Amino acid sequence: MAQMDQHSNSLEHRQSEMQSITLLVDGIAIPIDVPRSEEPYYRRAQHTISALVKKYRAAYPQPAESEEQLHWLMAAVDIAVQCEVLKESKDTTELLKRLSEVNSLLERQL
Repeated sequence: MAQMDQHSNSLEHRQSEMQSITLLVDGIAIPIDVPRSEEPYYRRAQHTISALVKKYRAAYPQPAESEEQLHWLMAAVDIAVQCEVLKESKDTTELLKRLSEVNSLLERQL
């Protein structure tokens, strides 16, 4: 019985950490459940996506009918590239390797 209460409390805790919000992206309402702590990120993301879609609509105003999702795809690629650049800039493996080499050279000179 205590295990059931623990499971029930855990489930209630997770549900209380979530909230239902509606994002308006490019005029489309998207209902979604998000962690309360991450809501500001979702709100900023809705603005980022809408702005990118608007930017690509202005740059490419007449896509072919078969490419009606072109602007959304361009926005998705733009965001994915930004994520890749950010990941790479946070990868310090190469930098640490170079610093180690420089440190070794300096120690030999001292």
